[in-house]
Amino acid sequence: MNNKTLFRILLVITFIFAGLNAFSYLMMALLLPTMQQVYADTPGLLPEEFSVMMQRLFEMPRGYFAGAGLLYVLEVLGAALMWRLRWTGFHCYTLARLLLLLLPLLFLGRGFVGLGDVMMALLFVAVYYMLMRQLTAEANPPAGQPEPPHDEPAEPGEPEEK
Repeated sequence: MNNKTLFRILLVITFIFAGLNAFSYLMMALLLPTMQQVYADTPGLLPEEFSVMMQRLFEMPRGYFAGAGLLYVLEVLGAALMWRLRWTGFHCYTLARLLLLLLPLLFLGRGFVGLGDVMMALLFVAVYYMLMRQLTAEANPPAGQPEPPHDEPAEPGEPEEK
């Protein structure tokens, strides 16, 4: 598997997970008051095991969900720009990942950032950086260097290079 294929696979994974997270967090920000009302109006709706979890969920501020949703949208935007080998996309993605790590600290206090989240963010940012650096260097060779040969055959009617 070449680096461009690996890069595209990682971007597809980012599109899927960041897109789903953006949708779910934004929906949660919009529907949180309605969910709280339905839960309060219908006791016994969920098994007792879920009650503690639902209470903790309902105590979280809507701003947390809205902020996370918007940061995931920024992450998707960054991935879309990286697909086109734009460094701005890498910066958007990295900023979104960093702020997503800090968001729980701002809204929920200490102890809400997991080591796994930090490690995955660092891993993806590092791999994206290395692949972006290599792929943009291949796409934009330094001046004075000939382009690498292409494996594609010449178009009909065009003379072949010798």
